[in-house]
Amino acid sequence: MSAPPPSDLSTSVIVHDVHPGHRADYERWMERATQAHQRFPGYVATDILMPAGAGLRYVVILRFCSSASASEWLLSPLRRALLEEARPWLLGRDRFRVHDDAEFWFAPSQNGPAPARWKQWLLSTSAVFPLTASVPPLVKMPGQSFAPGIPPAAEMFASAAIISALMVYWIMPRLTRAASAWLAR
Repeated sequence: MSAPPPSDLSTSVIVHDVHPGHRADYERWMERATQAHQRFPGYVATDILMPAGAGLRYVVILRFCSSASASEWLLSPLRRALLEEARPWLLGRDRFRVHDDAEFWFAPSQNGPAPARWKQWLLSTSAVFPLTASVPPLVKMPGQSFAPGIPPAAEMFASAAIISALMVYWIMPRLTRAASAWLAR
């Protein structure tokens, strides 16, 4: 089966706050849960954001080929049984949201409307602009020194990969959290 077009993907964001004395238990459990959802119909990919330092929050990002497939997994008896095993280690209830496109960066923490598109654009542009101005020259310098014949397309690919990783894993989560009050107005 080939991967679905990006516009058809559904992203599920699951948040668990874990008791500090049970992080190792939770992480062993997460390995089993990950193996289970990888075998579920419509599964595409998983990213797990581990807590930083003494933090308690784990964020699991699941991608499925459709919101129907994501919902089927999230509401499945298998997932419910797995959650029952982890319940003693969780500090709160299981929380999740299903998003049909990249708006998951801007999803409100409570049930409410997504921010205005112009605010999403402005926030994204404020993050992308400094990266597009600084990353390509930083990629090009070592590329010219260590691999003088490297094709420009390879440099562009490396720049795009670095910018995307910074946006998804570091900048946008922090920027949307910092701008959450403005986004909600």
